[in-house]
Amino acid sequence: MHFGPKPLLPDPGAFPDEEALAEFVLTKMETWFHVDEQVHGRYWTGEQTRIDAVLRPRDPDGWHDVNPAFAVEFKTAKPSSVGAGYGWVAQAVAYTHCDWDGYGVLPVFLCPSPITSILSRADEVAYYRQRQISPELLEAEREKLRRKGRRFGRDYTESLVDSQALIAHRQRIGQLSYEEFTARADGYANAAAREREHNLRVAEELTHVLGQLSVGELMPYKHTGWALRRSGRWLWSERDGPVKVPYRLRPRIGSERRTPEASPEPGSVGHFEG
Repeated sequence: MHFGPKPLLPDPGAFPDEEALAEFVLTKMETWFHVDEQVHGRYWTGEQTRIDAVLRPRDPDGWHDVNPAFAVEFKTAKPSSVGAGYGWVAQAVAYTHCDWDGYGVLPVFLCPSPITSILSRADEVAYYRQRQISPELLEAEREKLRRKGRRFGRDYTESLVDSQALIAHRQRIGQLSYEEFTARADGYANAAAREREHNLRVAEELTHVLGQLSVGELMPYKHTGWALRRSGRWLWSERDGPVKVPYRLRPRIGSERRTPEASPEPGSVGHFEG
């Protein structure tokens, strides 16, 4: 299973804090968007809050909203638990119900994507499997035999070392744990392949659920550059600009569906001051 286009995941520790990440990304976004940082707003309960930035296209042509705009929230700290990670997502969902000063209600895009950790685990699973059959581990088997020979005062020839190491290497790879056995019984190549597909399915489902809640992602992708995606759909990319398909930024209300001909009321995505 493939999770759509290839996102370029951030290197761990690449940014010391959220301010550094925000500065890096927003500096790039200023090429295509007007950036308004640290925008204040109110929850429906009346409590005040603040979001990292609101972006407006410099060229609104091609967008499918009146006064297109969207909010962006950044996060770099690695969650200490699954609950902490989803706490950030819950915060973003709550932000979609806020009234932002000068903008009204806005969709929220997270940077990096909230599924970054899931996709990272999927890549780590594939990498670990490759490491299991790597030349480095075969060489480790050879060195183990050489040490054994020196310990017992035997001079193993390299041909013997090679042959015995290869046998041990194949045995180790071929040993089936319960997880490996059940994964193959389920039709997977191995347990790693099953776990990786599970992670990708979780990522895909989470993306669609968040999209229904007006939460998307701002991420760089291979070949397309920086992009806005929601529910697995492109809304804008560095390479292609806004998509021609009439997907709107405006947060949906309930399970509403709009036809391409249906236009929101002027100012429905917010009124811009100044």
